[in-house]
Amino acid sequence: MHRTRCCWLVLALAVVACSRPVVPLPEAPLASPTPAPPVVFPRDAGPHDALTEWWYYTGHLRSDRDGHQYGFEFVVFQVQRQDAPTGYLAHFAVSDIDGQRFSHQARGAQGQSATGFPLDVNGWRLDRQASSDVIQANMQIGSGAEPPFGLDLRLTDEKPPALHHGGYIDYGPAGGSYYYSRTRLNVVGQLSGAGREGEPVSGITWMDHQWGNFVVASAGGWDWYSLQLDDHTELMLYVLRAATGEATGVYGSQVLADGSVHDLAPGSVLAESTDRWTSPHTGGVYPSGWLLTLPGGARLDVRPLLDDQELWFPGTSTAVGVGAMAYWEGAVSVTGDRNGLGYVELTGYAGH
Repeated sequence: MHRTRCCWLVLALAVVACSRPVVPLPEAPLASPTPAPPVVFPRDAGPHDALTEWWYYTGHLRSDRDGHQYGFEFVVFQVQRQDAPTGYLAHFAVSDIDGQRFSHQARGAQGQSATGFPLDVNGWRLDRQASSDVIQANMQIGSGAEPPFGLDLRLTDEKPPALHHGGYIDYGPAGGSYYYSRTRLNVVGQLSGAGREGEPVSGITWMDHQWGNFVVASAGGWDWYSLQLDDHTELMLYVLRAATGEATGVYGSQVLADGSVHDLAPGSVLAESTDRWTSPHTGGVYPSGWLLTLPGGARLDVRPLLDDQELWFPGTSTAVGVGAMAYWEGAVSVTGDRNGLGYVELTGYAGH
């Protein structure tokens, strides 16, 4: 009897179900990705527990005595890999624009992970003193540093840090990176070398700080532009490339005169190479000159102030993976609808 009633109940439910439309079940909510914690200052100016991190300075200097023009690059990399000691690497380069010569060197070190400033890589120091950054580095005589230069600089912000895409960029399978720039640093100090011992210099500098669980070698390469324009605005453009050479991601920001940051949508800036340069050191063929078309149609002609600004590190070997990578990093001029100065970095065009 119980079984018969159950059968009738099932049949009745089936008839009812067939007599009216079935209401679909609501879709299961999709899990939202956990957003990256926000960048907080001054805490995040220092080192982090991450696979890859760097503090990157590129700037333009003029002699306070005779106006002689220079560019410089100073970067400290911190690399953490499994149980290996934390690795540190510093790159230091000076572009003697008026003398049309380029000098560069690298230094590496391994040890305990830094918990703050100063960062010292075998005597090359990046420090934070009061409200200023301090860079102190001297090249030694050798291949690639002919002549050797030295810098002792103090850098002070003219604008607040600019957070790119809110401060975090997701690279997909390659990982992700926190990323902010200090786009206009006033710099004063001294330059030595090439017969200019203790030369007082001043100028402007751009600083990038990136950190995260990403590996540089996983990308095919990138083209990076940092432009400081005479109207007191700045432009950062960052084009990632696959091993095939095609663009896989485009990121950019415009920093207005008041310090506000506007993210650039992918495809909103057109970058066209206008020339090529072949390295006599590595054989790499680099783009050398660009025409940038910005949102609204403004066009910028970007040209190297010195053709050979390739860092190729002759005779250098290091356990830090990015240490031996040859790349072009150079001072550029900006003309066209706006004028200014900048730096361009090109990776993936020469062998390791």
